[in-house]
Amino acid sequence: MTRLGASGTRVLLIGTGTHGAASGLPPVPAVMGTLADLGQVLVERCGLAEENLRVIRDPANPTELGIAIAQEAERAEDVLWVYYVGHGLVNPAGELYLATVATDSRPGWVAYTALAYTAVRGSLLQTAARSIVVVLDCCFSGRAVGVLGSAEEQEVDLARVHGGYVLAAAARDELALATPGAPHTAFTGELIRLLTEGDPEGPQQLTLRQAYRYLDRTLPARGFPRPRHRASEWIDDLVLCPNPAYRPPPLSPELPVPAPAPDDGVPHTCPYPGLAAFGPGQVQWFFGRERLIVELAEKLAGRMDATDPLVLVGPSGSGKSSLLGAGLLSALGRGALPMPGSRTWPHLLLTPTEHPLTELATRLARLTGGPWRSLREELEGDPRRLAAAVREMLRARAGRTAITGSRLVLVVDQFEETFTQCADEHERRAFIRALCAAASGDGEPPALVILSLRSDFRDHCAAFPELRPALHNTPVFIGPMTAPELHEAIAQPAQLTGLTLQPGLVEVLLRDLGADRTAQGHDPEALPLLSHALRATWQRREDRTLTVAGYVAAGGVRNAIDITAETVYNEFDPTEQRTVQSLMLRLVHVGEGTQDTRRRAGRTRLLHDLPHPDIAATVLEALVRARLVAVETETVEIAHEALLHAWPRLRKWIDDDRAGLNIHQQLAEDTDTWDRKGRNPAQLYRGSRLSLAREWATDPARHTRPTPLQREFLDASAQVVRRRRRQLGLPAAAMCFLLLLTGVTWVVHDLRNRDTSVRNEAAEQKRTQIAAEHRRTLAIGVSGDQPGVSELVSAKEKSAVGLQGFEVDLARFIATDLGFDAKRVRFVPLSPSTRVISLQRGEVDLVLSGYAITSRRKTEVDIAGPYYISGQSFLLRRDSKATGPEDFYGRRTCVVERSTVQQKLHERFPNIDIVMRESNRQCVRDLLDGNVDAVASSDFLLAGFAKQHRAELRMINAPLGAPEEYGVAMRRGEDALRRAVCTSIQRYVSSGAWQRSYNKHLASPGLLSPEPATCRAE
Repeated sequence: MTRLGASGTRVLLIGTGTHGAASGLPPVPAVMGTLADLGQVLVERCGLAEENLRVIRDPANPTELGIAIAQEAERAEDVLWVYYVGHGLVNPAGELYLATVATDSRPGWVAYTALAYTAVRGSLLQTAARSIVVVLDCCFSGRAVGVLGSAEEQEVDLARVHGGYVLAAAARDELALATPGAPHTAFTGELIRLLTEGDPEGPQQLTLRQAYRYLDRTLPARGFPRPRHRASEWIDDLVLCPNPAYRPPPLSPELPVPAPAPDDGVPHTCPYPGLAAFGPGQVQWFFGRERLIVELAEKLAGRMDATDPLVLVGPSGSGKSSLLGAGLLSALGRGALPMPGSRTWPHLLLTPTEHPLTELATRLARLTGGPWRSLREELEGDPRRLAAAVREMLRARAGRTAITGSRLVLVVDQFEETFTQCADEHERRAFIRALCAAASGDGEPPALVILSLRSDFRDHCAAFPELRPALHNTPVFIGPMTAPELHEAIAQPAQLTGLTLQPGLVEVLLRDLGADRTAQGHDPEALPLLSHALRATWQRREDRTLTVAGYVAAGGVRNAIDITAETVYNEFDPTEQRTVQSLMLRLVHVGEGTQDTRRRAGRTRLLHDLPHPDIAATVLEALVRARLVAVETETVEIAHEALLHAWPRLRKWIDDDRAGLNIHQQLAEDTDTWDRKGRNPAQLYRGSRLSLAREWATDPARHTRPTPLQREFLDASAQVVRRRRRQLGLPAAAMCFLLLLTGVTWVVHDLRNRDTSVRNEAAEQKRTQIAAEHRRTLAIGVSGDQPGVSELVSAKEKSAVGLQGFEVDLARFIATDLGFDAKRVRFVPLSPSTRVISLQRGEVDLVLSGYAITSRRKTEVDIAGPYYISGQSFLLRRDSKATGPEDFYGRRTCVVERSTVQQKLHERFPNIDIVMRESNRQCVRDLLDGNVDAVASSDFLLAGFAKQHRAELRMINAPLGAPEEYGVAMRRGEDALRRAVCTSIQRYVSSGAWQRSYNKHLASPGLLSPEPATCRAE
């Protein structure tokens, strides 16, 4: 790890590229791209933690800039690096100032509108950091060289700060340059080139000293100013990153081969990452995939006008992550694409994580300079906005000039996490749509999108129509490496780091991999096993020689992981071993139809959720040191999925507790959904699901436990059941029986039935009795997502106050007619899939949520109605030329799952591609996003959407069968309530309230106004 990777390091990148109209300063368009790419290379190549990097773009005024510098100076403990790109100015006294957006270049104004470098010095000298690095890419920056902050060399020497370094892009009276149209300034662009491509004339490690020597050699040769610098103490030796271009000189045949230097006990660099993938910072050790890198680059070059992502497919352990991170992106930076300017194209490398849309927005915001939260909201509302955001970023990097031919290279590694990590279906779909939009765009695609996918997840992708073309249009399959390629991957990294391989070791490795014949490839999933075996052999080296004996002692390719894991495990005491089991199982995602995968978890939450957080922290550190577990920023994951199969103990833990892991996995997803959807009671567990989950949660033999939020979810579920039991007066034994069995709600119905003799009493007496029976509260289920019908318009509470629509007006009238005032009416938003079960469980008393009356539904619930008779319609975009269902043959039409229209559409028009969603709102969102061609439902349920989006959508009538009647549903056997509701509906119609409500919420030009229906109290 370089010093920049230390936890106490802080790097502040500052850039000012725009100024006020009266500033007298020209804009510097290259500032944005310069900061974005420099920050990226410091993270990816130099090991800087992202949380230790801060970027200030276009500070508004000197105060804002000065405060930012002072804040980072206080936070730094190891290295403080301040880097400024922009205009440098000099006041009449010859002092250097750094420009901000507010800067006025008139001599008398500079001191008040720009930040004095002496003020910067004052903040830096207050830091507790051991080392200070200041880089100034601005005109006249040489005035800061010699001392830390003053133009006079007699004041404060660099030695005062235990190692200080100042590097300037120009001399005291010289201008720094930025080539028009270039993505970077001249000085910083050359530094980025060094850190990315390396220096063939340089040493194995790039230090500050080597960086200055390189810039001093290359910048004047290109006609740019010669840099200036000053260093104190040992700061020149601060390592930035490994030199990607380093190659050891060949030994002269006349000279004897030098004997390996004796091992002095100092840890040396291991060029084999073990179970972890090769990353962008390890490109100098990545060998053997040159042929495939060239193939990928050629594929990309041939896809400049493609409209879908390029998919890289391979089994787990085939080296996809290394190929992309250390292979392809590095090659693109060296100009592997034969496209003008392609070597300077920006790139993003990300994994989906639990929240892929958030991850995408966060990473892209680092390139755009904008806030990630607003970008995420844009993408969630309209995923197609990603293409526009990328184009805007490319234009900004090009100084607002034409960007023809420029691309963002967007690489999504471990794309299968979209399905294993992300539990939010809406976010998953938005993420996929955004990627496909960036790859296609409107006109010239703004991005080259590459998806790395595990082979057994191809079917998951095929379920998304947006991804199907990418799966069929020449995906790249990553196969096994040949014996010569494996030989190079083993031998070259050793040579680069001065290691010697004992004769015969390579041959033994190839034999154990099954690749000992020249043309034969290895097991395509064995690369992490090989890398770990080599690392374990390196740990057992003799001086600087990797030996066969060390390889055998490590366990060889097939057993090295097991030996490493068992060695670490056996060093723990029994409590720590139990903690290892609990911790590792929480990092596993049990596959359903696919292999098990690793699961990423937040470090703080992971430790907090374990029984002994302090012990868990100690255990985690040991697992990280052994490279069995990886920690990146604040997330924890198993280093590679190969561990799931190569460590028999872990494999047994998973197999022995597979049922419990499945329960916990599902509980985690359901809890997150419940919490994300405002803790809707309809999301809670009941019946056998609750019983099973509580049994798992209380089983002392389990090694995984529910988190506090999951316990809260289970407690809330149990409270609903207990409340229901109190309402029904059921004994505890009967309640337990109901928890364990589903489909026994008839017991509840029987117990709730009242003496049938009261059915002939007057309606007023019935209403009074009903109000008493329902304990002074009437719960009414509504859809909550149907504009014009039943729409939640306030997020404060899911109550009557926050609802409006045609059905809500009717529901309020019925409640009042039954004797309930507004305070005693509770509205509960329901989805179509939860309406019946919510009634049967007693969570609601009535349901008005687009409930069509059908023969099947009459066997489940009682229905009072109809209050509306509706035909069927198609909702489509304004620009659609369709006039009837036949126009949608072979095209995608969205319907609500288990709706009556779904069945009718399937029977009458089987050639239409049906897409099912949970609600009409989701269907309409897909229609607006362009993911479907139409939405089919009743005109009653689509009228509000047509009215809400009248500029974008229109309706056409499409009779699919007999008109549908809509009614008010209730539990079976509630005859008195059914008759009273029907009486209320008739009163509502005769009073004229029905027509007034329809005109207010649903009536729209072009839509026929229906006649009020007559309720039948059957």
